[in-house]
Amino acid sequence: MSLIAPSGVRIALVILFSLLWAIWIQPHTIFLRHAVLISGSLLGLYVILQNRALLWRKTAIPIYLIFLLLAWVGFHLLFLSNNFSLQLEEFSTIWKRVLMGLPFAIGLGIAIHSISNTKLASNKTDVCWWVFFCGLCAPSAIYLLRYILTVLAQRYQLNLPEPLLNLAAPSTWYVPKIAWVFFCLPALAVAWAQFLQAQRVDIKAGGHSILYLSVVVLVSAVFYLENIKNGMIYSVILIGFGLANSLLSKRFRWTRKGIGLLLILAIVIGILGSRHLQANRSWNTFMADTKVAEQMEKIDLWKFAGQKGYPKNALGDTVSITNYERMTWAQAALKMIKEQPLGYGLVWKSFGVMAKERWPDSVLTQSHSAWLDLTLGIGIPGVGLILLASFMAMYRLNKRVTNEGLQSRWQSSAIWWIGSILLLMFTTEVSQKTYIDALIFVILYVASTGLGDPNEGSKPHAFKNLN
Repeated sequence: MSLIAPSGVRIALVILFSLLWAIWIQPHTIFLRHAVLISGSLLGLYVILQNRALLWRKTAIPIYLIFLLLAWVGFHLLFLSNNFSLQLEEFSTIWKRVLMGLPFAIGLGIAIHSISNTKLASNKTDVCWWVFFCGLCAPSAIYLLRYILTVLAQRYQLNLPEPLLNLAAPSTWYVPKIAWVFFCLPALAVAWAQFLQAQRVDIKAGGHSILYLSVVVLVSAVFYLENIKNGMIYSVILIGFGLANSLLSKRFRWTRKGIGLLLILAIVIGILGSRHLQANRSWNTFMADTKVAEQMEKIDLWKFAGQKGYPKNALGDTVSITNYERMTWAQAALKMIKEQPLGYGLVWKSFGVMAKERWPDSVLTQSHSAWLDLTLGIGIPGVGLILLASFMAMYRLNKRVTNEGLQSRWQSSAIWWIGSILLLMFTTEVSQKTYIDALIFVILYVASTGLGDPNEGSKPHAFKNLN
């Protein structure tokens, strides 16, 4: 049985994804988000049913690990719950949305898999790629557009609608910094990977290289303008890792154009980084603040979110709130994990609830590390399943990434996409709400993109007529 209008199904899935990624963090869009999720999942389910033989391959193990994660969450709710009512509320919101998007992510991955393994007309594949890439860049573009309109509104005293402006809390249109990091950093990672890929294979597409580098700069500008330290440091890490990996590769080709573009990027990032460091003295006091944080048992002001003040460091200055609190919270979270390795049960705010039980006068909420908060919520088994599924999916794709063609473009972008998210979760408090939905979506997408080569021959209908 062949698909009806298969090219239309593929492009529809890509368009729906791009729309979803663009609005996922935007306030007052929940109805539209659910409509996109449901539409994408219906199309995705259709693709899955037509290519269900793919799910019988051993390459589908990462997908089944996510199914096992959902089973673990349900088991935890029924038999290990510490706060059944709150845990049930999360189960009916966060995990319900994960289930809603599950067929969407898998179907999208299979559709992309068909592109990376068939010789299609370049105009068809390019349409899918650029729609997909524009979707990844959409949150950054929305931020920058709002920033420009906000500056113009302030300068010329324009009365613009709130949705067009970057507004702070308590405005209902406020978007927190962590959201911009989570949904903008992948665009930087993917754009940087595509630029480096072009240099390795000597693709004569100077315009594309400039476009990709422009995205790197613009996403960095988002982090600079919003003064997001997490975004700045992870941008530098990703750029440095990609550059080092490429320079060590024997296939990297030094061209004058490539070197020139890299120098321009280095200058721009250097200027933004320098000004960011000047505006954030906390980088200079990091070591001194660390020594104070190591005395968390003796100096326990970290429990009260500033209500009782903050200590001074060896320099005689009040500690940087960010440095001091995050380091002490991380230590406290690690101790809690050791005490309760199966997790408290709440994806969001397990740290705060557990802290309240230990120190009734504390006012803590999250540890500000997604990995620590998530481990406190769903335990070491739950986080272990997430990491195992992620690394298995990345490993599968990495084995198949070549240095030319569409296969590398799609698969390398998937690796960098999920890699950037796994990285930012170390120090970003994104173990909550839509971030978990998006994390599981990305893992399932990456796993489905690497389900296998249709020419491997183990199943006669392993990949069914998506062209």
